[in-house]
Amino acid sequence: MTRDQQGVVLFLGLLLTLIFVLPPRPFSSPSAGPARDPILPSAGPSPSEEVWVEVDGPVRNRGIYPLEKGKSFSEAVAKAGGTSGGFSLSPESAAVKIEKSGLLKVPWEGENRGGATFHSLDPSKMKVLSIPININTAKVEELDILPGVGPKMAQAIVDFREAHGKFSTLEDLQKVKGLGPRKFAAIRPHLTLTD
Repeated sequence: MTRDQQGVVLFLGLLLTLIFVLPPRPFSSPSAGPARDPILPSAGPSPSEEVWVEVDGPVRNRGIYPLEKGKSFSEAVAKAGGTSGGFSLSPESAAVKIEKSGLLKVPWEGENRGGATFHSLDPSKMKVLSIPININTAKVEELDILPGVGPKMAQAIVDFREAHGKFSTLEDLQKVKGLGPRKFAAIRPHLTLTD
């Protein structure tokens, strides 16, 4: 075999290896539009501009979606594929802006006539999505999910905040009795002072 023939055989061997070893990429038509599946927390805008919204009710794809802070209820519902069954939000509900992570509950037909509601996200979902907990607004249930913080410590944090006012820095949390430097170091990555 000549050098040219060896080069062609090597090239074809590499090409066949790439075809059979690399996983196939899913085909998506340009006219199909964006996927409506929830995406993982690592994608999307930076954490300071992003909130996570769980959309529930008569929507095509219930789930948790990333959304830029300040987007409206209608934009969150659009991320979930829109409403199903011809149901639509009232104009007042559709225009409400979302400023923090939470649960957007779109009512079923006959409930609350087009008026969607917004609630805090379930603490266990916040933990899974790695959403930092605001120590100035968190409830006992939210603080309880932090590593090494049980119900008693969570209650102590809330009591301290109510007695002394809002925390000005994350480090101020160490002023709570029983919350020393080691425990603070463990929970610090999961905390924030902003919504």
